[in-house]
Amino acid sequence: MAFCSFCNNAIPKGTGEIFVLRDGTQLTFCSRKCKTNAVELKREGRLVGWTNKGVILSSEKKAEKKESAFAKDVEAKLKEKEAAKKPADAKK
Repeated sequence: MAFCSFCNNAIPKGTGEIFVLRDGTQLTFCSRKCKTNAVELKREGRLVGWTNKGVILSSEKKAEKKESAFAKDVEAKLKEKEAAKKPADAKK
């Protein structure tokens, strides 16, 4: 079974379209939408949100969500304030 070169969907036998580049590379597409995005608009399937490649990539990015530098600074300052309050409370 073939897979779409743009969105990575399975292409049933007898459907889809094959596009051959000048160097002989064959690109298979499941729909006109995929062919247009890849060949005419020169988009990457992994950067487009509606493709399987794009969905996988976006879910990985959400899992690796990073905190901003500002949020880290605020958190560090709060910890310093709490540490400064504890010895002062213990002396009283």
